[in-house]
Formats: sequence, structure tokens, C-alpha cells
Amino acid sequence: MIAMRDGTRLYTAIYSPADTLPHPVLLLRTPYPLHPYGKGFAQSLRGAEAVFVRERYIIVYQNVRGTYRSEGDFVNLRPFEPDKTDGKTDEASDTFDTVEWLLSHCRTTGAVGVKGISYPGFYATLAALCGHPAVKAVSPQAPVTDWFKGDDCHLNGAFQYGMYGFASSFFRERKRPGIRGNRPLVPVEGDVYDWFLSQDGLGGALDRFAGRLPFLNEMRAHPAYDAFWQKADPTQHLRNVAPAVLVVGGWYDGEDCFGTFETYRRLKSLSPQTAVFLAAGPWCHGGWKKPSFDHLSDAWFGKGSAQFFMERIEYPFFAHFLEGKGACPEAVRILPSAETMRAAMEGHDSAPDWESLGSWPAEDVVFKDLHLHGSGRLSFAAPSDEIPLRYVSDPWKPVPFCAETSEWSRDAHAADQRFAARRTDVLTWKSGVLREPVRVEGPLQVRLDVSLDGTDADVIVKLIDVRPDGYRLPVRTGVLPVRFRNGLSHPEPAVPGERMRLSFRMDDVAHHFLPGHRLAVHVQSSCFPLVAMNPQQYLADPYSAVAADYRKAEITVYGGAVTLPVRTSL
Repeated sequence: MIAMRDGTRLYTAIYSPADTLPHPVLLLRTPYPLHPYGKGFAQSLRGAEAVFVRERYIIVYQNVRGTYRSEGDFVNLRPFEPDKTDGKTDEASDTFDTVEWLLSHCRTTGAVGVKGISYPGFYATLAALCGHPAVKAVSPQAPVTDWFKGDDCHLNGAFQYGMYGFASSFFRERKRPGIRGNRPLVPVEGDVYDWFLSQDGLGGALDRFAGRLPFLNEMRAHPAYDAFWQKADPTQHLRNVAPAVLVVGGWYDGEDCFGTFETYRRLKSLSPQTAVFLAAGPWCHGGWKKPSFDHLSDAWFGKGSAQFFMERIEYPFFAHFLEGKGACPEAVRILPSAETMRAAMEGHDSAPDWESLGSWPAEDVVFKDLHLHGSGRLSFAAPSDEIPLRYVSDPWKPVPFCAETSEWSRDAHAADQRFAARRTDVLTWKSGVLREPVRVEGPLQVRLDVSLDGTDADVIVKLIDVRPDGYRLPVRTGVLPVRFRNGLSHPEPAVPGERMRLSFRMDDVAHHFLPGHRLAVHVQSSCFPLVAMNPQQYLADPYSAVAADYRKAEITVYGGAVTLPVRTSL
């Protein structure tokens, strides 16, 4: 129980090599359980941290304040406090105090590394700001950064029901320190599509918590991107960062893909003197810690990528900056996805090799507009005429996120979208068969000219790889509620029938569209229940929408483009 500067004690489990030699420290801070609480070894020592066990690191796990056996009050996304006067504490100061204790009580070399995945990635980001000179290397992996713009809770302000089950237990206040987590207040039962459709809208679903989740209550009071959300984003403080930083993420991370690339970009722009590195591959959330990971749904990406990352990228990063071993890591290591049919994968591993880049995106990237033609054709050539296309979005028959909705699945982010292409409430565009590969690596930008017959709707865009066997692999999905067309901080209703320009960025990708494949784009207004259904009329408080508030909407698409970052040489 390590005491912080304000006297609050944090539960800390320390696993140290059984010798008398000094060793580097790897610190992992988390709001999740650290079983076993007592004698025995953490399971991750034989899994995700096995390399560091082999290399004889002191491995330290800590419950952040207010969680499990740690004392104090838990604050969700506790904001960073640049000014620590008047006894102020935050996650950075707790990291500093923990490191100070470890240096005094353990046989260390005086070098400390910090890492974490997902919410623990948020704490790793704050560790980079702690100011302790012993903290020399930090790795935020799929770090939570902004729960309104793109991580976990929302996509550009559109609420994600995937947060619902998590919030049902995680957002509950604990009664006392202990080793058990809170049970969900409202379990989601049966087919998730049918369950959420039966909840009387988003307001009805959230009202089932009866106000017993304090953070959810705060969230509902802030339906636009205001100071409540802005102050919690740690990346705005990433100036003059002293430790080296390795940011890690997955192209198919449905939870915190946004956080990975936002953290990397902020570090590069706000802290140019910092040694910043990036690693990413075709993984789901945390897939880079699963040695057996090789596919999602029926999309096969090749074997061994997670093991390569742990042995050849992650450990060498910490070894260089904590032990002085090996050469300085390469700036950017990425493994693009290049999907082939499973039969082809069984014959040979046709997934691309790891790429080493000097920057992200690479210097040879050229941004090309992939135009939506009124004929349904997708082409890098601009259309010669304008043919508006229309669809009707029915809130009681929303487009499901995948064909099989019996349960949540990380496979859903790579699930076949052929079912959606057959629906009348999904517009589709498709290119000709590719004769040469199209290597897309970097952020995507969407530009659409649309009108509504109402005052609000979601516009959802999917970039898709169409395999020769017809499988439609989603490469990236982006969402923009029309009320946020002029900025997430400035919601306003649409004028029925008025033509509008929608422009928004989708998360980064690294995907190679192979010869024999086609590119496709889907435009729709629901992806249920990954994204909660928009009432399709402007409401100042969409979190309170009930069944009577939902309307059908006709959406007209006049044209547009998805801007692709295309590599011109490899």
C-alpha cells in the first residue's frame, strides 16, 4: 500500500527477480482487477509480460486510486493538473510518487518504463507527464483520449451502445475497497439488436440505470463537445515530454483506434523534441498481446504478428531506453492488412511484411479523391455530371452492424457487409476490378453533399475491400451526426431540403487493396446497435430521446469523395 503525497494509499503488486542484482522497472497502472490479491502470480506474467519476465525486469502492477484495494475516490478520466500547488493530485502525480517509492524500496537500476492498453493506456499517457527523471520510456497502447470524439463512448458525438454494458458496471460507485468488481446494473440479454431496439430509444435505455451511474449522469448533461469533455483529454498537455514514447494500436480496434493516432499526432506536433515511435497492425483491441491472433471473422491476416510485436518492437523499445541495449528503434513500424481468401492463406502467407517508415503517414503518400458517381461507380476520376441518389432510413428497421447480431463480437469490425449492400437503405458504390494494388496508408477524409427531409440524421460511411469471392471487408467506418456538421461544439438543426457539405476525418488505416479486388463505399444512416439510432429530428438532448421522438428520414446524396492516402512507392 504505497502512500501518495496526500496520504491516499494505492494497492501495488511487485514481482521482482529472486536475486540481489538491480533491474529496470516496468510499471502498469490500471482501474481493473489485479488478481490474485495475495500469494501467487499474475497470469499476465506468463502471457503479455512474459518477455519482461524472461529479461528479468521488476514488474509492478498498481490499482489507481478509488479502484479495488486502493484507497481514495475514483474519478473517471481524471484530468491532468498542470499546477500541483495547494496539494492537487492527479494520475501524473500518483505515478511520480509511486516511482519515488519504488526507487527507495526495490533494487532498481534507476530506470522505469510505463505501459498500458486501453484505459491503462490513458494512465500511461499521464505517466509521460509525471516529470520524474527515472521514467525514461512510456508506451500508451490503444489509449483512451477523448470519449466524445472517437474513443469507446462516442464517434463524433454519436453514442456507441458498446459502452452500455461496460458503463453498467464500471461507472458504478464502489461502497468500499475490495477485490470484487461491481455487477452490471442492467444486463443486456439475448440478441443485442433486438434488445436495444426494444428499449424505447436511447433515452429509455439510459433511463434504465435510474440515475445510479454518476459519470453517465454527467455525460448526459453534456450532449455537445464542451469543457466537460475537453478538459479530460490528456493529449492537449503533451508538451515538452521527456520520456521516449511508443504509441501502439490496431487497424481493427473498435474501442480506441482514435486514441492511438490522436496521441501520436499530438506528440509529434506539441512535443517535437520527444523521441516518438508508432507501431500498428491488423489487430482488434489488444490483439497485439495475443500470440494466436491471425484473423477476424473470415478475414485472415497471417500468423505471428503479435509475437513479432512483443519480441521485435515492444521489448527492444524498452531495452534501448531503460537498459541502453540495441540500436534506436525505427520511427514507425506498421503491418498493413491485405486481405485474401482463406483458401489462399492456407496455401501461402500472402499478408504483407512489416514496413519501416520514417514518418506517419509516409513521405511518399499522395492524397487522392475516390469519387462517388451517380451511376454507383467509384473512381479516382471526377464525375462529369451529378445524379442525386436517395434512401430512406427507418429508425425501427435500422441497418445492423453485421449479419449476425446475437452478441457483441470484435469480429464485427471485419464482418462481411454483403447483407448491407442488398438493403434499400444503404447506398453503394463500387470500383472496377483492380489490376494493380492500391496501398492506402494514413488518415481518411470524407466529403459528402447531402440534404435531409428533416432536421437531423447520422451519415455513416464505410470504406470496403470487395474480395474476388464477393466478401465485403470493412476497412474503416466513420460517423457524423448532421447536427455537428459545423463542429462538435456547435450542434444545430439542418434545414429540410437544404443542400449541405459534410466533411469529417475517419481514423487512420493501412490496407492494401490487392489485384483482383474492388474498392467499395457504403453510405447509410444506421449501424445498429454499435451506434445508437439517431432520432432523425434535431433534439437539444438526444440522450433523452424516447420512441415518440424517432422519425423516418429521407437522405439525398448529391456526390462526394473519400480522400485516400495512397502510397506511390514501396
